[in-house]
Amino acid sequence: MTTTTSSAPTAEQGAANLTNDVRSAKDAIERGDWLDAGMAISNVAMDVISIAGDPLGAAAGAGFGWIIEHISFLREPFDALLGDVNSITGSAQGWMKAGTEITAVAERYREAARTETCNWHGTASDSYRSASATQAQGLDALAQVSQGIGQAIQGAGQLLAEVRKTVLDFINKCVQKVIMIIIEALAAAWLSFGASIAQGIVQSVAEAVQTAQKIIGKIQKFISSLQKIMQTVQKIVNLAKAVKQLLETIGGRANRTRGANTTQPAAIDTTGIDAAANRQYSQATAPAGNYTQTTHRDYNYDQYRPGTSTMQPNYTHTAQPVPSRYQPPTGAGTGRPGYPTTGAPGSPSPVPSFGPSGPPPDQGAPASRVDRARWIGDAVEILINHGVEPSKIDAEQIARIVDRASGGNPHAMDLQDPNAANGFPPKGLTQITDPVFQQHQLPGHPNIWAPVDNMLAGVMYFLAQWGSLMEAFDSFGPPTMSRS
Repeated sequence: MTTTTSSAPTAEQGAANLTNDVRSAKDAIERGDWLDAGMAISNVAMDVISIAGDPLGAAAGAGFGWIIEHISFLREPFDALLGDVNSITGSAQGWMKAGTEITAVAERYREAARTETCNWHGTASDSYRSASATQAQGLDALAQVSQGIGQAIQGAGQLLAEVRKTVLDFINKCVQKVIMIIIEALAAAWLSFGASIAQGIVQSVAEAVQTAQKIIGKIQKFISSLQKIMQTVQKIVNLAKAVKQLLETIGGRANRTRGANTTQPAAIDTTGIDAAANRQYSQATAPAGNYTQTTHRDYNYDQYRPGTSTMQPNYTHTAQPVPSRYQPPTGAGTGRPGYPTTGAPGSPSPVPSFGPSGPPPDQGAPASRVDRARWIGDAVEILINHGVEPSKIDAEQIARIVDRASGGNPHAMDLQDPNAANGFPPKGLTQITDPVFQQHQLPGHPNIWAPVDNMLAGVMYFLAQWGSLMEAFDSFGPPTMSRS
């Protein structure tokens, strides 16, 4: 039996990576990387968001109220940008305050671990101190999450105020020009027998249309900027899920450690983060799969390998009907782990075809929920940058599809699927065939066995085929089904 050394990152490395990822996203918000070209956040008072006045009132005040009906369309964008400044600032401050409180909890946790374990010795005490340090770093990451979301809300609100102030300035300048046009038209009316008034109306409408075009351009950039900051926030939220899972894992290990007693810090209320993340990965009553399982219930790890007395893991996530059904492809040297090098004794066996991308690099294993959350976060960001509507991408739906399709094993392959008989077995996290992957893969992501690449092509296929991830998930039926 061959012993392999795991190259999986330690919990400490995972916590450090997650903290760095969250801090990087938070810094991008602070720098304004999400702002479109020509957009900037100034010190405009946010009260302008709540102003509900009539931007065309100056025309009526000048005695030219009759012209308003011809340029009334200028009101619409101003009214559409009306908001509640107290709600925006209150929400931003709430997130920032939560971040500050979590940072304080992390510091108290570090101090308690340091003072209460200073006289502890041995392996158990070292393990506990390591877990405590990782736990504190995870809390720091959650604090960064809260502050990042708070800054995103504050930045978006400040940009809204800036855009609304700009729109109001555009309208005011337009109204002043229209008033001058009408005054000139009325002055010439006695010579033109009223024709100048008609011409003045035409000129006024043309001026209003030009202003509307400027407003539309500004609002389009505003919307584009909001979409970018939403991408960053969504990435932060997905990272928050990974951080929470890491904390739960470390906390569970610490609770099982023998020979070490300590005072646990007060419980942290992460309700706000749960709400922002929409739902947790762990669902005790999820009908399609329990995310708390370490391995998917449909994985079979008892394929018999001829010539040995050991049981070897296989690539597939469905039960194998008979021992040693497969033979290696023609010209193959030694068999890969989980695939026998000879056929079943006494009867010929069909030669498996693995498709253009070949067999998986190794048998793989179900990835942790931390890794899955990171992959999903990367995939969501890439899909949105590719132009996919953010509302169509639900991170939890992707997680449920991955759980049902492959159990979270990036190297899963189903040789029992009907498509396998045609040389195209379903592969990877989303269990799609090579033709489907080739049709829907995104530029720069050509590897069906790479978790993010497979996920990207799978989501693009599901949306093209079913229109929504919910419909795609429902279409999977029993967990043994896969996509072709």
